[in-house]
Amino acid sequence: MLKEHEKFNIIDAESRPTGMFWDVNWEPDNKLTNDCKVVRMTMPDGTKHFVSTKILLEVLFACGTPSDQQKLIPQTLETIHHYKTTLGIKATKDISKGEMINFPIELSVPCNSLREDIIGQLPKEYKQGVRGAADLSTLLGEKH
Repeated sequence: MLKEHEKFNIIDAESRPTGMFWDVNWEPDNKLTNDCKVVRMTMPDGTKHFVSTKILLEVLFACGTPSDQQKLIPQTLETIHHYKTTLGIKATKDISKGEMINFPIELSVPCNSLREDIIGQLPKEYKQGVRGAADLSTLLGEKH
């Protein structure tokens, strides 16, 4: 990000000067205009327009290709495990006593959380491999 005053001479698609200039940080003592928060656009006829950088970025993002948009959004890649199970509850009131109510549940758990939480709670013999690596990988849902 620019910290000092910078003036840009805007050129058109054919690399010709347009006579339009964009300024950022033109008043370093003004908290509203420094740190590239606002762009001052000076038109060829001398009129000035002030546009927030946020608006300009939104317009550029909307006009960008999917790959350009991906570059503008911070992304992380994470492996997750999907678990599908059914939760059963025995009713005691308002439904026939003893009747089982089943709720299907689907969970998505990040592998890193799974490894930290599950491995941290395993008995020592699993951690030390006494029961074998196959047992541990089965618990973690890994293939051999």
